[in-house]
Amino acid sequence: MNFLKYIIVTILMVTTLSAMPARGGLLTFTQADGTKFEGYLKGDSAFHWIESDSKVVLYNKNDKSYYNAKVNAKGDLELTNTKPAAKRESSTQNAPALFAKKSSHKLDKSTNQALKKMHKATHKGNHPE
Repeated sequence: MNFLKYIIVTILMVTTLSAMPARGGLLTFTQADGTKFEGYLKGDSAFHWIESDSKVVLYNKNDKSYYNAKVNAKGDLELTNTKPAAKRESSTQNAPALFAKKSSHKLDKSTNQALKKMHKATHKGNHPE
């Protein structure tokens, strides 16, 4: 019986320690006011963020909206007053075309460093806000 408990505990520990990758591909996000923007969900289930137009986008839970983030003098990510560019309504695309889109943008070095710093500071189980 103790052996069975050991196996169950081990399985639970392994599943909670390994984070699932964030859903890939271009996604549409909706702002509190109903406007939409497109971005890529990056990271994993323990730590994730949105990238749109080569910028990191974070959620502000106070007004339930998404804002572009910038790196401050301390090397931390902070919210700006600008929201991601609204999604332009375009002609209908078929499913293969949507899944074929890849992220063509790259974040600059200081933004990548700020994300790593934020990841380390928040520990697992939290996401940047």
